[in-house]
Amino acid sequence: RLRSMHFVPGGSQKFLDKALASNADALIVDLEDSVAPADKLAARLEVSRWMETVDFGTKTCCVRINALDTDLWEADLVATLRVKRPDMYVVPKVSSREDIERIGAVLSRLEKSVGRPEGSVTLMPIATEVPQAPLRAHEIAAAPRVEAITWGAEDLGAELGVKRRKDDDGNWLEIFQLCRSLTLLAAKGAKVQAIDTVYIDLKDLKGCKKESDKAADSGFDGKMTIHPSQIDIANMAFSPTAEELKEANELLAAAEGQPGAFQWKGKMIDIPHLRQARRAIDRAVGLDIVEVAPKESPPAWPEGPHHGKWFEELTVGMVIPHALTRTVTETDNTLFTALSMNPAKMHLDYESAKKTQFGKPLVNSMFTVALLVGMSVLETTHGTTIANLGFEEVMFPKPVFIGDTIRAETEVLRVRPSGSNPDRGIVTFEHRAFNQVGDIVCKARRNAMMRRGPASKL
Repeated sequence: RLRSMHFVPGGSQKFLDKALASNADALIVDLEDSVAPADKLAARLEVSRWMETVDFGTKTCCVRINALDTDLWEADLVATLRVKRPDMYVVPKVSSREDIERIGAVLSRLEKSVGRPEGSVTLMPIATEVPQAPLRAHEIAAAPRVEAITWGAEDLGAELGVKRRKDDDGNWLEIFQLCRSLTLLAAKGAKVQAIDTVYIDLKDLKGCKKESDKAADSGFDGKMTIHPSQIDIANMAFSPTAEELKEANELLAAAEGQPGAFQWKGKMIDIPHLRQARRAIDRAVGLDIVEVAPKESPPAWPEGPHHGKWFEELTVGMVIPHALTRTVTETDNTLFTALSMNPAKMHLDYESAKKTQFGKPLVNSMFTVALLVGMSVLETTHGTTIANLGFEEVMFPKPVFIGDTIRAETEVLRVRPSGSNPDRGIVTFEHRAFNQVGDIVCKARRNAMMRRGPASKL
C-alpha cells in the first residue's frame, strides 16, 4: 500500500526524523533533485548509513537515485543497497524498458553480493520526464522489478519549453493530462500501483486535496508528497471511507448466490462492480477505519409559543387592538429610505422639504406600512400564519412626520376555509394605523393563509 510516498532530502537528518514520525506509507530518500551537485557524495554516504542503521518501521523505504544519463546512478546503488534496505528504488528520467532492465542487472549483482534474494528490491520508474517515454509507459510498467509507476511534469515541462503546466483553474494542461492518463493506464495494464505526481504549491492544501481526490477517483493508488501537511491529505484520499467499505461488504454479500448480473439498490450490478468492491476491501486491510456515526439531525425547531389567532378564532367584524406602539425617529426614516434606495428629497433633505406644503420631511410611506403590518403580527398572525398572500389596497390618508407616535388596530373583513386543505383557511385583514391625535395615517388590506388550531382548540 503506497497511499503517500513522502520525499526526504538525502543527508538531512532533521527532515528524516520528521518523516519517520509522520503517517506516510513510504519515504523516498532523495539523492537527485533535492541534493546540490557539490553535496552529492556526502549525501550518498549519509543515506548509506541510514540504510544500515535507521529503523523505518512499517514504512516502505525508497531511494531515488540520480538519472541514468549521469555517472552517478550506479554509485548510488552500490552505496545504498544493504542487507535490509531499501525496499525500492525510484528511477528518474526513464525512457524505455531497456533502462529498467539495465538497472535490474546491476541490482541482481548487488543483491547477490550483500546476501539478499535476487529480485527482492523493486523499482518505481518516473515514466514521463523525457518526451520519448510517455508512449512507452506500458512497456516500462511491465518491466521486471516494477512495483509501481509514477509520472512527473516538472522535468518534462523543461524539456518541452512550456510556459506553464496548469491552467488558471489549476487543471493540468492537455499534454500533462495525457501523460498522467498514460501512466495510469500503463500501471493498470501491468497490474502495478499507479502513483500520482507531487503537488508543488505547499500552502494550497485545498488544491492538494482536490487533486488527490481527483486522482483517487480516477483510479490512482497513491500520491507523492513534498511537505508533511500533504501526507494525511493523501492518506485520506486513497483510503476507502467507512461508508464505502460498508457498502462494498453489503454488495458482496448481496452477490452471494447470484448467477450473473442482478439489481441492487436500484442499480444493475455485474462483475466490474464486484471487482471494485473487492478492491475497496483489499485497500482497507491494515487500516484503522472507524465507522462514522450517522450525523445527528438538528433538534426540532420549537413550534411555540403562539401569540396569534387560529383560523377558527377569527370572525368577521372582529376588531383587534394592538399592544405595540412606536414613536418614529429620524434614524428610522433615514435608514429605511437608504436601505430601499429611495433618493426622494422629501424624505431626506430638510431644506427642500421646507419649500413643500408640509414644511418638513415626510416619513417614507413604505416604512409606515411596514411598521403597521409589523405592529399587527403579535395579536393576529404570530405563529399561526402560513403565508402572506398579498395586499388588496394600501392607502395613506394623512402623512407621518418624524416624532409622530403610531398605534394600530386590525379588523377581520372576510374568512374563507380552504377548498383543498382542511387544515387552513384564508382571512382578509384590514390593518389601520393612527397617529397621536387619532388621525388614520395608513390603511392596508391584505389576505393571509391561516392555520387551523390543534384539536384542543377546536
